Amino acid sequence: MLGARMTSGLLVGSLFMGCASLPDPPCLVVLSETGLYLVQLRPAGTVPSACPQGQQYQLLSAGQYGAPATDDPPTVAFALLGSSVPDGGAQAIGTFSALLAPPSSSTCTIEAFTPATDDNATPVNSPQEFVSTTYRFSSMQVLSDAAHRGNQFQARALVDYDIPGCTELEFVAQAVFPTRRCVSDSVCLPEQVATDLPPPAGRGRGSGLTPDYRAYCNLDPALLDNEELASWLGTGRDAYRNPNDGSLHDVGICFLSEPYPSLCPPGSTLSTSGPCLVGPGSNPH
Repeated sequence: MLGARMTSGLLVGSLFMGCASLPDPPCLVVLSETGLYLVQLRPAGTVPSACPQGQQYQLLSAGQYGAPATDDPPTVAFALLGSSVPDGGAQAIGTFSALLAPPSSSTCTIEAFTPATDDNATPVNSPQEFVSTTYRFSSMQVLSDAAHRGNQFQARALVDYDIPGCTELEFVAQAVFPTRRCVSDSVCLPEQVATDLPPPAGRGRGSGLTPDYRAYCNLDPALLDNEELASWLGTGRDAYRNPNDGSLHDVGICFLSEPYPSLCPPGSTLSTSGPCLVGPGSNPH
């Protein structure tokens, strides 16, 4: 895994970027030692019947590094979790277009990445259980202002499955950090309620999502049936047993309700009752 080194200028900026008098915050992603991104892949068109159908999901860890003592934009490496492809073949590597997030949009961009392959992917609705899958991400938008710090992105993804006729399939890739398990929408509220049950059943830890994100508990069948997510995150059908009555509940992941950037409308109330938490919205799920 590529190291998470950054220039000294970036480090100083990240420590103090809440101060209005300082420069714009740096372009960045959430580093792997902090947690994982959950990426939802939505087909951008019709998928041939011989290929895995519908939405798919992938877990990514991220590293970021730059040339010391320069103002060159940093390079990002996304690693496909669970892949055993050697020699960097499981890493998608690209470089931000700029060093700092533009104040007009707070969005940093990465135009293209090297292809990355997951040889242990478990796509749902597939004719094969394990399918070697190659992703080529491009046109990535990363929300990198001081409030969000790279915890949401969207990109174009061309996906090649190791199945005849299943190459160059186009998807919209949307990602969120952190990956908080949930059984209902209320678990995805950002604020912690210390007296509540821990996730996935309650808000004993809070969702960890940025408070102005539009979020909900994603119980998409494709997410519940993804074996890789179940192994790493503990999601799935009947994955949680209520300690009080023994009832079983599906466990999903708190996700974004709208396309990038999935933010609360202006004037939304940010409180412990929820800023603008909604069920599945205009973002197809």
